[in-house]
Amino acid sequence: EAWPVGSLTLGTVSYTAAQLMLIFNQPAAGNGLLSLAHQLIATKLNIAQGATAPAGVLAAIASADALIGALVAPPIGAGSLSPGSTSGLTSTLDTFNQGISGPGHCGTVPTRTNSWGALKSMYR
Repeated sequence: EAWPVGSLTLGTVSYTAAQLMLIFNQPAAGNGLLSLAHQLIATKLNIAQGATAPAGVLAAIASADALIGALVAPPIGAGSLSPGSTSGLTSTLDTFNQGISGPGHCGTVPTRTNSWGALKSMYR
C-alpha cells in the first residue's frame, strides 16, 4: 500500500499492485523476462515517486516495454525471454535503481551508533 501507483504496464500488459508483488517475489531462475520485469517495475516505481530518469534510462524503459510486448510475466503467465536478450536492458535499469546513474539515492538517513550506556538509559 506504500506504492505510489495501483497498477503498472509492462510491455502491453497492465498488472495490479498485487500481481506486481507476485512477480517481484518470483525468482528469475534463468528467465530473462523476470529479471527484466523486476528492474522495470522498480524503475517505473522510482519514477512515479519523483526520480528523474536520464535519457538513456527512458530509452531502456521504452526498449524493455517493446521487448516484453504482450508476454505475461510469471507467475501471472508463462512468458519467457532468454537472459542474453534482456541482460543489457536489465543492467541499465539496475544501475538506475541502485542510484549509480540518474539522480542517485534519495534521502539517506544517517544511522546513530548507540553505546551500551545510551541503551541502558532508554530502559530506565
